[in-house]
Amino acid sequence: MSREIEAVETAVLSGGPHERGRTHGEEFAAETEHNVEVYFDRFAYHGADESTVREQAAEFTTFIEDENPTYFREMEGVAEGSSVPIEEIAMLNARWEVMYSALADEAEEVDGCTGFGIQQEVTADGNAYMGQNWDWIPPIETFVMDLRQADGPNMVMMTEAGIVGGKIGVNEHGIGMTCNVMISDSDGENPYRKPMHVRFREAMNAKRLDKAISPLITGDRAVSANVILGHAAGEFIDLELAPEHVNYLYPEQGILTHTNHFEGGGVESQFETLLPDTLCRAPRLRRLLERESGQIDVETLQQGLRDHFGKPASICRHPDQELDERERLQTDGSYVIDLENRSLHATNGPPCERSYAEFTVAG
Repeated sequence: MSREIEAVETAVLSGGPHERGRTHGEEFAAETEHNVEVYFDRFAYHGADESTVREQAAEFTTFIEDENPTYFREMEGVAEGSSVPIEEIAMLNARWEVMYSALADEAEEVDGCTGFGIQQEVTADGNAYMGQNWDWIPPIETFVMDLRQADGPNMVMMTEAGIVGGKIGVNEHGIGMTCNVMISDSDGENPYRKPMHVRFREAMNAKRLDKAISPLITGDRAVSANVILGHAAGEFIDLELAPEHVNYLYPEQGILTHTNHFEGGGVESQFETLLPDTLCRAPRLRRLLERESGQIDVETLQQGLRDHFGKPASICRHPDQELDERERLQTDGSYVIDLENRSLHATNGPPCERSYAEFTVAG
């Protein structure tokens, strides 16, 4: 089956934080402005007027500057380069937290991501792999940051235009990360805590796996999320992050899969009541990969991420036409990380319709 090749946008962001941010803003000015408009529209759809969102975004601007001045300087560079106000850039970078602090009716945003980590014992080439499908609303603009930092490790990371932190990628030390939304009963009770995207960047600036874990679990959070961290040596940990509780999960028989519901205890998991398919996608991907145990390679992982069991609510997700247009999700990007080779294989859109492009961390 032939697949459309739609370019995955990328940019080299080098130098210090302001320089990196300015390049980000200049090269993705239209895309950043577009994302701001999409999120303002989405907040309004859920009941939060623009003035309320702007008020909360201004609070987060100051909060991020206090929590991580380096991150803030990079945001300032994005704002300067794109001519988008710094408060709007802060809104993007704290969009999960703004959702809970600003919404008038409900703050339950759902994505449908499916993630994995694969140890060397079950791969064909002896490399460790990880990755995910990132399922979200269709109009969001993304790109791969080729970060060449003067003050930290080089890395390749997928991000939404305007967001400094990144979401999915690998750094020069062989540390990789994936992330997705979860929902617990305590989300949003205390929104003014260090935003998830700030934590993601702090994790990926680490040289050791334990140092990558630390910013994710230290200090309470405003919202829930699931993060898989991996290392080229084959060590993986899944962090189920609730505002004031963390569960730790590990691979079984060399394979770790996770979707959007809490599997550990201590938390009232709520995502599955909104998207019950989360209960199916993780075991489905595990089954597909277990069949190939010992022979798993990049192509095996890509094929697993193209799976359509339960379509449209499948691992490779497609818009459900029965839902309101603004409630529809699709796989906006698919990612396979080769931790040994420090490379990210990525698509722009559903992997069943796209070819993967490869990005490697600068040496």
